[in-house]
Amino acid sequence: MWKPSSAGVLLQRIDSPENHTVLIKLVRENKSAGQQHEDRFNAITAMTLHINNETKQHKLEFDPWSDINVISDGSIDEKDINAITQLALAFYHQKEVEPDVGIFLALIPVDTPRRLVRIEILDVEDNEQPVFDYFLNATSFDEGANFVVRRVNPHTGPSNEDSPGLEDLAKAFFKLKI
Repeated sequence: MWKPSSAGVLLQRIDSPENHTVLIKLVRENKSAGQQHEDRFNAITAMTLHINNETKQHKLEFDPWSDINVISDGSIDEKDINAITQLALAFYHQKEVEPDVGIFLALIPVDTPRRLVRIEILDVEDNEQPVFDYFLNATSFDEGANFVVRRVNPHTGPSNEDSPGLEDLAKAFFKLKI
């Protein structure tokens, strides 16, 4: 069973004949759990992006009392809603991974000028709890303007082969401040 080990965003796509749905979970640190507690990243804010199959119109649904502040301007406003919507749409439009998997994105601290977004691929198809499958690293040397995404094999390390198709997802996530 997979549990988040850092702050980030969990995305999952659910398709039906009428519409597509992207489940979005902002995962933050629960400050009251303590630094050593294994479940300290359990402060979750859930949202849903609904996309109509015919019109392709979309609507972000969330609890108006929830903390969706992801742009560091100190307020919850249209900028936050747009940033979350753009992230969900980037996930929806990507073709690199199958629609029936979940993706967890996290910003990994590294030395500047490098920026690293970890993209964990999760099996969510038949499980109540996600199961870790593999991960990719999205690396940027220009403050998130461009990313190179490469799969990482847990046994042999990073691949030299790029995984195109997830760059827009990494860019959209990099703009968020979780």
